[in-house]
Amino acid sequence: MASTEKDNQELRRVIRLMSSKMERNEAILKSFFEMEIRLLSCSTLAELLDLLLVEFKEYFRLSSVNLILLDPEGAARDLLDDYVPPKPGHTLRFVKNQRLLKSIFPVPKLKAGELDDEVKKLAFPSSPFILSSALLPLVRHDCLIGSLHLGSKDPGRYSDSFDYDYINHLASVIAVCIENCINQQNLKRMSIIDMLTKVHNRRAFDQEIIRELSRANRHQTTLSCLFVDLDHFKLVNDTYGHQVGDRVLRSVGQVLKKSLRKTDFIARYGGEEFAILLPKCDATQAQQIGDTIRSKILKMIMHNDLGEAFRISCSIGISSCEVSRYHWATLEDLSTRLLKAADDGVYTAKHNGRNQCAYEPFDLEPRSGIKLVSG
Repeated sequence: MASTEKDNQELRRVIRLMSSKMERNEAILKSFFEMEIRLLSCSTLAELLDLLLVEFKEYFRLSSVNLILLDPEGAARDLLDDYVPPKPGHTLRFVKNQRLLKSIFPVPKLKAGELDDEVKKLAFPSSPFILSSALLPLVRHDCLIGSLHLGSKDPGRYSDSFDYDYINHLASVIAVCIENCINQQNLKRMSIIDMLTKVHNRRAFDQEIIRELSRANRHQTTLSCLFVDLDHFKLVNDTYGHQVGDRVLRSVGQVLKKSLRKTDFIARYGGEEFAILLPKCDATQAQQIGDTIRSKILKMIMHNDLGEAFRISCSIGISSCEVSRYHWATLEDLSTRLLKAADDGVYTAKHNGRNQCAYEPFDLEPRSGIKLVSG
């Protein structure tokens, strides 16, 4: 009897342990399922990176999370202009080839447990005190596109003696999400970005000016518009060739982006003409900004294919609209007149000798029966 009772106690203990283990496994699977849903709901690469690099650490109680992404053409980096890097303890690295990835994964299979010093330096360069980890190869179409590194200071957190099927599945989901975010954002970007200069295109500008006019009307602020037209640009193309002309346009686009606020909107409006929207900016401020831009472009030193230096200048037309004053007008009316005023300013600047700014006052005669549409 004593032996039977002892056997029963042992059986109950084993059942409790198995039940406890099943509950833990169920909780783990549930947490991974919840995270998978969140991964699949990410619509931008920046949102996905925040989830992987910041929220993973808190959600799974990790000491460090690191990510390496293969980005040979800079497509991913181009989508992250305004992305704020994660806090210390997380690293995000872009690589142009697979050399680093293949040094971590000679075979693209998950690595779990304690790492040797060499691999640890590659996987966790800013976290030397990681005692166990799971290194997830991110694979798409049989190509290693990155690796995600989950690190812990608990030596028993990950072990090479266990199977981690749920982590392998999560790695597959992450790889798909990264590819989808990049592809979707690039498709959207191609529809609104001028691929040569990397600023917005005319289609995006025509949509944005309506939004900014509506916003200016609601907040009773002034919207200013600048047209920047490069002087004698045809001569640059004819003298040095179109490739040099393209380099000039790219350089001007970058100067404009660096010269303005994040709330300003820049677009390549025509061949050598850029249009800029300056929200909450009155006529005086707009003229100051215009002259600053003119001066910066004039100071640019360009080089032809022989290395010979040359400079360019620009003519800038400026106008400003106090939207709330024109309560009887449609946003389309205001848009058309604001653009025409800035464009007229360009012609005035060129007529007066180029390399200067010209302000054209905004005016719009009232038309009866028309009210402002502020969508």
